[in-house]
Amino acid sequence: MNADEKHNEPKSSYFNLPALDVPIAFPQATPASIFPPCTSDYFQFHDLLTPEEQSIRMKVREYMEKEIAPIMVKYWEKAEFPFDVLPKFAALGVVGGSIKGYGCPSHSITASVITMVETARVDASFSVFLMTHSSLAMKTIALAGSETQKQKYLPSLAQLKTIGSWGLTEPGYGSDASSLKTTATKVAGGWILEGQKRWIANSTFADVLVIFARNTITNQING
Repeated sequence: MNADEKHNEPKSSYFNLPALDVPIAFPQATPASIFPPCTSDYFQFHDLLTPEEQSIRMKVREYMEKEIAPIMVKYWEKAEFPFDVLPKFAALGVVGGSIKGYGCPSHSITASVITMVETARVDASFSVFLMTHSSLAMKTIALAGSETQKQKYLPSLAQLKTIGSWGLTEPGYGSDASSLKTTATKVAGGWILEGQKRWIANSTFADVLVIFARNTITNQING
């Protein structure tokens, strides 16, 4: 066997290995049947919140501890998303954060941040899902979308009946919006998008994708 053949030969450390048993390999990642209670508030942050913000904090915390903590490792192992938990989360009335109208909760910025903090405390993956859906996709539509787009997309996104994604990052430019290479060309009935995106959260299962691209007529970045 020459050097090239030896280099290309499958290695046992790469292939044919049994599936990783996460609870055994990483016991610290295995949640208890009851998520460890949050008993410390060293900076007395909770006392600085309004009664409404305190209520939002506690109901999101309770949901995450009861609904997400017991199942999150199972979904990590399968590399799947727990879609079945979304109706109960939508019922909390926190999706859409500070967006006003269109079925969104009109929360304070502080309350919106608290929602993200409490989801991340239990499961960072779920928090990234929510941030992409609510703070990026929905917020962009609320700030820059037409009235028709707001009415069409925001109510169902706020109820998690549809899922949002937000596509900025490209292979060669990270999140440098000024250097985007993806183009958008206006045609009859819509736009033609040409280019590549990478590391776009929620993109594999989203219903609504906000894509940033360079307008071929104006050379400006549009979404």
